[in-house]
Amino acid sequence: MAQFKAAVLTKQYQPLEVFNLNEMGTSRGQVKVRMETSGLCGAQWNEINGVKGPDNYVPHFMGHEGYGQVMEIGEGVNKVKPGDFVILHWRKGSGIECFGPRYESEIGLIGSGPVTTFSEITIVSENRVSIVKQNDDLRLVYPLVGCALSTTWGIFKKELSINASSRILITGAGGLGLSLLYWAKIFEFSKIVVVDKYSAKKQFVDKFDVDFFSLEDGFKLSELNEKFDVIMDTTGDVDVISQNFSLLNKNGSLVLIGQPRKGETLKLEDPLKFFDNIKVFASDGGGFNPDTDFDEIVDTINENPELAKNLISHVIDIDQINKGFEIMKSGQCSRIILDLKNN
Repeated sequence: MAQFKAAVLTKQYQPLEVFNLNEMGTSRGQVKVRMETSGLCGAQWNEINGVKGPDNYVPHFMGHEGYGQVMEIGEGVNKVKPGDFVILHWRKGSGIECFGPRYESEIGLIGSGPVTTFSEITIVSENRVSIVKQNDDLRLVYPLVGCALSTTWGIFKKELSINASSRILITGAGGLGLSLLYWAKIFEFSKIVVVDKYSAKKQFVDKFDVDFFSLEDGFKLSELNEKFDVIMDTTGDVDVISQNFSLLNKNGSLVLIGQPRKGETLKLEDPLKFFDNIKVFASDGGGFNPDTDFDEIVDTINENPELAKNLISHVIDIDQINKGFEIMKSGQCSRIILDLKNN
């Protein structure tokens, strides 16, 4: 029986473990995909480190954005066929909803959810895949359509009412922050400012030709002597969020994307600002609908490929996945892509 590698969360607060597991066939509603690439997302780091609390489902597969080719389909699947190239996404589209298999291993059964991408082969739910034309030039970028680029597109296009004259502040230049920056450049807003904790992020932000400031260099948000129409926070840092609130223009919006740790307290000064028609809300995955929005996002990326490639700083293989998360949290990267085809 053929085997494949998978990176598995066996215990919270511990590195992922890479296992050689036996392939399994598909059941009703399932799609087997030979993965090409996957993105490392801050959501997985949060999951590993218990930001939302205990994980009651370990051990299990991980990852929720990827790109690959369909190998096999289960009963009832009519959305894709073997040979199709697909993007795997965490948002639900049309098709059957189901969990992946449970795999036998040396540590017992390992579970998998409706979508997982940190493995050379994965079996996912039909409603978590969308067909895309094969594109070797963008194979490293395409996983980001499964989460980072679709979520951030949706924030601009579906959750906000803004125009090209809007002034934009992005706090946090990680994977989501830089993806927000990508779309902000595509939509050509009049003013775009990015603030991050790490000074090393400047090298990645500079590729987009916008203003950048680093808290590590002693910069304080209060030094921004201007107000913004839209502020998007990807840090989840309650102190940063609080300072962002004070920088909003009348009729401005503060969008919360990064998730604070469970139990933290957010304090907002000058609550009278709410009477200036201020809006504060948490993004619901950008409201991205794979069935109606997918083609527009992919088409735009294909029209602006070089700008999209600026999002990626590291490409690693599955055996380096824990090193990838270490790099992510060091602030020395933009997006990290897991190359699963060329192992």
